[in-house]
Amino acid sequence: MIGGFQDKKLELFWLEDKRRNIPINIVNVLRNKLNMIAFAEVIEDLRVPPSNHLEALKGKLEGFYSIRVNKQWRLVFKWHGNYAFNLRLTDYH
Repeated sequence: MIGGFQDKKLELFWLEDKRRNIPINIVNVLRNKLNMIAFAEVIEDLRVPPSNHLEALKGKLEGFYSIRVNKQWRLVFKWHGNYAFNLRLTDYH
């Protein structure tokens, strides 16, 4: 489930379908990935499909996880209990 956002533009996209600040080429995939997070009961649920590339991050992002939206974009978040917190959309390139 989604417990909160760090990224305001992502929150507006999720709650109000405001796409203004979201790259047009990822809108549909991003919506699907957010739905996966919203329906996940445990972090392991996000291992499927394998194209998510669920990853526990290291270094200064230790404690965060990421899943791929596409080759360029990632959803980064913390997971606690049954909730994803501090969700943000990150450009990896």
